[in-house]
Amino acid sequence: MTKTLTDILKEAGAFLEKRDYTNASTLYQEAMKLQPGNAAAAMGIAMIHNRTGQPEEALKILQGVWKTISSSKMKKAVAPKAAVLAQIGLAQQQLGRALEALQIFRQANALLPSTELTERIQKLENVIENPNTIEQLLIRASQLHRSGKLEEAVKVYHAALQINADHPEALHGLGLTLSTQKDLDGALPLLQQAIVLAPDRPDYYNDLGILFQERGEFEKAISFHKRALKIKADFFPAYINLGVAYKRLGKLDDAIAAYRQAIAIQPNSAAAHNNLGNLLRIQGDLVNARKELEQAIQLQPGYQGAIENLAALEQEAKQKSITNQTSTKPATHRKGKPV
Repeated sequence: MTKTLTDILKEAGAFLEKRDYTNASTLYQEAMKLQPGNAAAAMGIAMIHNRTGQPEEALKILQGVWKTISSSKMKKAVAPKAAVLAQIGLAQQQLGRALEALQIFRQANALLPSTELTERIQKLENVIENPNTIEQLLIRASQLHRSGKLEEAVKVYHAALQINADHPEALHGLGLTLSTQKDLDGALPLLQQAIVLAPDRPDYYNDLGILFQERGEFEKAISFHKRALKIKADFFPAYINLGVAYKRLGKLDDAIAAYRQAIAIQPNSAAAHNNLGNLLRIQGDLVNARKELEQAIQLQPGYQGAIENLAALEQEAKQKSITNQTSTKPATHRKGKPV
C-alpha cells in the first residue's frame, strides 16, 4: 500500500521524537520528493540540523519556510509560524547571536505563548544580563575562536568548565580550539569526553575524525566519520572528510564514492565537485574531471583550488594529446634498413 504524504510526515515525526535522525531525515526527504517545498518536511529537516550541530544549514531552510508561511493570515498558521520562529531562534542561539535569538523567541511566544518558550526567554535574558553564566561564556569563547583569538578562547572555555566540568559543548569547544593550536594530544581527550556526554551529536564524531586525520591515523578517522553517518546518514561534512581520509590512504575509488555521496546530498557544494574532479583527474578520467572542476568554478567563481586543478588538467590533456600524436605518427625507414 502506497503511503500518503500525511503518513510519511507522521512517521518521520515519530522517528524525530525518538532521535532517530537517519530514518527521520530519509522520510522527510521522501516527503519533499512527493511535494517539493513542503513546509512540514522542510521544518523537520531544519529541526534535525539544529539538533545535530548544523545551525547554519537549519537557518537557510528555516528562512525559506518562514518566507512561505509568514504571509498567511489564517488562524491555523499561528502554531506553525511560532514553531518556525522558535527554531530560527535556536539556530541563532547556537551561532552565538544571543540578542537576535532572544528577540525571535519573544516573537514566537507572542504568537503562541508556551511554558517552554517562556522558560527559554527567561534563561536567555539571564545569560545576557550575567556575563559569567556558562552559556554566555560559551558564546564569548566561540566568538573569540572564530576571530582567531585562540589563547583568550582557551581561557574562557576553562572558566566555563570551572562552572560545569562535564559540559559537552565546553569540552568540545576547548578541544577544537586546542586542535586549531595544533595541541592534538590536549584536544583528544576533550573531544572524546564530549562524545561520551553527548553521544547523539554527529558533528562531535566528525570533529574527532578530523583530529585523527591530523594525527595521521586515517583508519581511526574513517571509523569516526562513519559513526557520524550512523547517527545521521546524510551528514554532509562526514562524507567530505571520508573522501579526504580515503584519498590519503590511497583508496581513490572509496574517496570518489564518498564525494559522490556528498554531492548527492548537497549538489551545489563547490568543494565536493572540486575534490571529486581532482580525484578523477588523478585517475586519468579527464573528461569527467573537467566537468566537475568547471561545475565547482561555476558554483563559486574565483575558487582558487578548482582553478589550479583545472589548469593542471589542461596541461595533462595537452601532454596526453602530444603523446598520442607521437605514438600514432607513421613509422618511416630508409630503403633496405629494417625498422
